[in-house]
Formats: sequence, C-alpha cells, structure tokens
Amino acid sequence: MAMDRAAEGRGIDWEDIHRRLAGWAAALERGWVPDEETTRRILHRRGLELAKPPVLGDDGDILEYMEFTVGQERYGFETAAVTEVLALNRLTTVPKAPSFIAGLTTVRGQVLPLVHLGRLLDLGAVPSSELRRVVVLGQAQAPGQSGGALGLLVTSIVGVSRMPRAKVQAPPSVVTGRQRHYLVGVVPPHLALLDAQRLLADPELTVEGRSVARSG
Repeated sequence: MAMDRAAEGRGIDWEDIHRRLAGWAAALERGWVPDEETTRRILHRRGLELAKPPVLGDDGDILEYMEFTVGQERYGFETAAVTEVLALNRLTTVPKAPSFIAGLTTVRGQVLPLVHLGRLLDLGAVPSSELRRVVVLGQAQAPGQSGGALGLLVTSIVGVSRMPRAKVQAPPSVVTGRQRHYLVGVVPPHLALLDAQRLLADPELTVEGRSVARSG
C-alpha cells in the first residue's frame, strides 16, 4: 500500500500544483482578480519559488498539504485534492437545506455548492461573517452529470507544507461524529487532515435540484 501511494505521488505534477496555489494566494492577498497576462507572470514567478524538489523521508513518500483555519481550529487537505481557492463574493441561500449547507455561488458560470465547514464538523459557534475564503474541491460538471465541485467556507488560508507521510498520526479515539467520518489523520502538533474524496462523495452535501432564493 505504501509503495502504491509513493507511485501515485511520483505521478502528480507538483510543479503545476505549486503554480496554481501560488497564483491563488497572490490574488487573495491583493484583494483583486488579475487579468490573464498578470496571472501568467504571478504564476511563473511564484511557481519558480515554490516548485522545488521535495526532500524525501526514509520511506520516500512525502505528504504535501494546504493548511487553513476554521475559527481557531487548523485543518488541511492534500494539495492534489484542491482545485482552487477563492474569496467569497456572493452567496445564494438554499431554502430548507441543512444548516451546514451555506448556499450556492457561481464560478465562471458553474454553480458551486458551499458548505459551512464549522457547522458540518460540529465546531460550535463559528460566525458566518468570518468565513470569507472558499476552498474548492473537485471539478464543476454540467447539469445531469455525475461528480462535481464543492466549496468549503473557511476562515483563512495558512499555506502549503510538506512532511513525510509516515509522520501522520491516526485519528484520536476521542474524535467522534462527522469529524471522525471525514478525518484522515493528524499532522502534529494540532492539524486535522481531512478526506476530500469522502466530502465530495457525501450525498448530504449535494444541492442539485433545489430551488434557491437570492441573498445579499
């Protein structure tokens, strides 16, 4: 199994992932959406800084993850699972949806469901007003097609880190409920690594077919 994961890791285009993450971070820091030519320059410059070969651990298998916060809690996804990071601009509510369905937004003409991650993971009171960043998983699909993208509302994007995969710890036994369901492991000292594929496959997070009412 470890050898299979290592082989998969070698097939991932880390340089492309670094360029994309660097571009998103640059746009969010500046509070504006750059034009195409500016985006190319940003991606090239930041990509050269970040796209350095990883220093492998003894098992040759490196985990690269993007860290973010929800309230005061720290979470992460493997970078290969993250499609992009956006600033939240407009939100459309979904009547009669579960509390963890924040609503919908549109990205380049595609409808993107938005999940209030604090409510989904039962983190207590995390004000919606603090969740102004969107971590996008998956790829948008045309109506009627299987699969699709999912947006998770988070407080802030911390950055990208690497570590030997062997250092990821098993989820503690005290974690229960939805947190346990979505949790892959713990990155010391206090970061919870989430399973992107399990989130994307969860039918409770699907809002297709619902009528919507626009909200400011």
